[in-house]
Amino acid sequence: MSSFFRKMLIVFAIALFMVSSVVAADATETAKAAAPKDEMKVALVNFQAVWGDKAKNLGMMLADIKEAAARGANMILFPEMCLTGYAMEKGDGIKRADRMQVKLAEPFDGPSAQAVAKLAKEKGVYVVYGYPERIGGDPLNVYNSALAVGPEGIIGSYQKVHPFGSEVIWCKTGTKPFTFDTPWGPVGISICYDTYNYPELGRYYAARGCRLILNPTATSRAYSAASALVDGKPVNDGKPINGSNARWVNRFKSRVEAVVIQSDVFVASANLVGAETAADGTFMGTCFPGGSSMVGPMDDKEGTPSYIGYYGTDPALATDAGVIYSTVDLTKATRKSVENYIKTDLQEEYLYMPKLYAEWFDELAKGKYGHKKAD
Repeated sequence: MSSFFRKMLIVFAIALFMVSSVVAADATETAKAAAPKDEMKVALVNFQAVWGDKAKNLGMMLADIKEAAARGANMILFPEMCLTGYAMEKGDGIKRADRMQVKLAEPFDGPSAQAVAKLAKEKGVYVVYGYPERIGGDPLNVYNSALAVGPEGIIGSYQKVHPFGSEVIWCKTGTKPFTFDTPWGPVGISICYDTYNYPELGRYYAARGCRLILNPTATSRAYSAASALVDGKPVNDGKPINGSNARWVNRFKSRVEAVVIQSDVFVASANLVGAETAADGTFMGTCFPGGSSMVGPMDDKEGTPSYIGYYGTDPALATDAGVIYSTVDLTKATRKSVENYIKTDLQEEYLYMPKLYAEWFDELAKGKYGHKKAD
């Protein structure tokens, strides 16, 4: 073989090596880009809304977003109905069209959403907040919703599937779960009563790959601050004092912890706090205990005293308006009850079996409730 051909072969080999190295490097970078991030810093906002004053509340929300972004938060969660306030006017004679929540409702891309999305894009953060959402041209087509925005702008909204109690006087019932993609993988939204009393939604999100469920909430059950009034005003502006939130904490924690135990995911909750008072000083009859918190699974190791952890948060102590921060490692969200796979001659499928459950729930969907009596 001539020296010319030998040189050409060497040049070709070097070129082939360089191309293969570049391809391998590109593949590695692509794999890294595709893999979800695991560490997330979440800002949970204990929010005291001014009842019926959307402009005031939006201003406070934007200030909280700026603070949380400056502190390095990736995800910022506000409570249910924080944009307008939660409480309903007392009285049976109020028409639905005259309810505050209906009058102040906005579409998912309304002016408040645009303002929050602009700031989220500027700061490179994700934000989820609760508000009354009007869908379509019918002014009465209003839902108790949560909006998700991110660095790319407005993502979409979730309509609460299980309105609680008197909420049904003003809001319609949602019908669809909602997840949105992030660099940390898919994230699900479940509002208040959805989270506490209906495990189907949390299990659905876990099965869809969510390691984090966001729970914007306005929960005050077992919290009786509104009953302790002096001159018509709640003591301590309706915020917890001297352990007055103890019964609420017990109720709240047990329900959130159940979701964590069942599905091995993180649950982030942001709650309203204090008395809801209108701009003119009128107390609207509802107080909230705050308690915003991040709850998640702990390492499943022998000798571990508990499989539940409160990550930098404690609902019993989070009793004032403000932002609470929690940094979590999402690899702890193993979703074992969904992912666990046992391959034997007896069990060859996933232990989570939605096809089987669909058969059961199809019976309920057809109205077959209750125990069938014997003939």
